[in-house]
Amino acid sequence: MATFPATTFLNVDLDIASPQDLAPLAKALDARLFALRVDRIGRTHWARFELRRDPKTPDLAIRRLVAAIEALPRAARARWNRASRRDFSVGIQAADMPHSSEFVIGSETVAMVSRVGGRIVFTIYGSSLSA
Repeated sequence: MATFPATTFLNVDLDIASPQDLAPLAKALDARLFALRVDRIGRTHWARFELRRDPKTPDLAIRRLVAAIEALPRAARARWNRASRRDFSVGIQAADMPHSSEFVIGSETVAMVSRVGGRIVFTIYGSSLSA
């Protein structure tokens, strides 16, 4: 595992869970997003996507992910709407320095996520430095 000298924004994953197969949704998103996983565990279908290019901020990443969802054709958008989980998961790698870090998600971005029925989730990865 890489060691980070400072607390760092990594990326935003779009995590989707659904009772329906998500392969058609993945196909519809393929031009704009990279599918990290599209599979089924038990009765739940799962998919995880990232942007094809690394974003500089979580706000920008979320806006681009929402734009991809809003551009879906009707059938794929209906599949998105029927999903039971639609998470915009902001990944942060913690480090010992600095004492605190801020990663801003603007109010308009929050409204955009709400408009597509999503949630913003923060995933914080612990510092790999030992005491």
